[in-house]
Amino acid sequence: MHCEQLLLSLSNDKYRLENKFHYHEESLIVLANERNDFMRQIGFIPDPVDAKKFEDYLYTQGTLVRMDRHNAGYNVWVFDEDKQIFGKQELSQYLENPQSKIYSDAVLIAKNQRIKQEKDDIATPEYKVVFSDQVVQFPRVTFLLAICILAVSVPMLLDDEKKVSMVSIFGLAGQGMGLFSNLAFSTQPWRLITPVFLHFGPLHLLFNIMLLVEFGRMIESQRGVVKFFFLFLALAVFSNLAQLFLGGIRFNQGLYFGPASTFGGMSGVIYGLLGYAWMKAEFQPELGISVPSSTVKFMLFWLVLCMTGILGPVANICHISGLLMGLIIGLLPRKFTL
Repeated sequence: MHCEQLLLSLSNDKYRLENKFHYHEESLIVLANERNDFMRQIGFIPDPVDAKKFEDYLYTQGTLVRMDRHNAGYNVWVFDEDKQIFGKQELSQYLENPQSKIYSDAVLIAKNQRIKQEKDDIATPEYKVVFSDQVVQFPRVTFLLAICILAVSVPMLLDDEKKVSMVSIFGLAGQGMGLFSNLAFSTQPWRLITPVFLHFGPLHLLFNIMLLVEFGRMIESQRGVVKFFFLFLALAVFSNLAQLFLGGIRFNQGLYFGPASTFGGMSGVIYGLLGYAWMKAEFQPELGISVPSSTVKFMLFWLVLCMTGILGPVANICHISGLLMGLIIGLLPRKFTL
């Protein structure tokens, strides 16, 4: 008994030394190809302390951890950075008294909880898709947005009467809608968002669906459903309002400031997702979000091409404002970003 206590004391001393010289307050990040999101290291459990018992205890507290064998012990990681401080505190208490009854009891409680969880998973299976050689959660928001685009745009392309009807219901500007008269969105708030579902040509619809799926599933899989949904809302509202109030500017024998013409499409959001992914890839690569430089160059080239007028009437303000908003949100520090 005394021998075990001595070994435990020596191991704890070793832990404190390693913590002093090798562990930094800004914790390490697991590589992107080893997880769905980033994890945070909360400390080290030295041998012969039972690391599995601590894992079971945190499981009962609603915190998932990962143990990586390292030298004479285990590095401990939490899957959720919001649990980092909590995990550090609990690990410190565990190392002080790993034989406490609360940890022994947690082993059986965790076992029962896992059995129940397995039964629940079998009863309600979670759909998975393969993307970038990883198994990730099905991109629900991206899928729902694509369905909404098709539900609104396909009838518009097949029937002119449907087109007029859809624009009158979901549009933010158009014939008979003056620049300031359309402030009716204060009583019809869906108009701040719904223009993104309007598409006026088959190629416009096809390209936007493809790009939405490409950018959307990548960002949603790494940032989660809630953050991606609010990112979409921010990009949609900002780009739509920018197009509404600035889309009527003309330089014809001087500056002319009039009402914006009818506009629609997911392009403003897509350029926002491009800007967001571009900045995250450059300045926060640990998030696992990446975009090829060739894609960035092509999208910027297409942006300039649209501005020349060669492709006909295009909501350029929507594209530019969406891109700028995406760049700004993407540059925000992790604590404040979506």
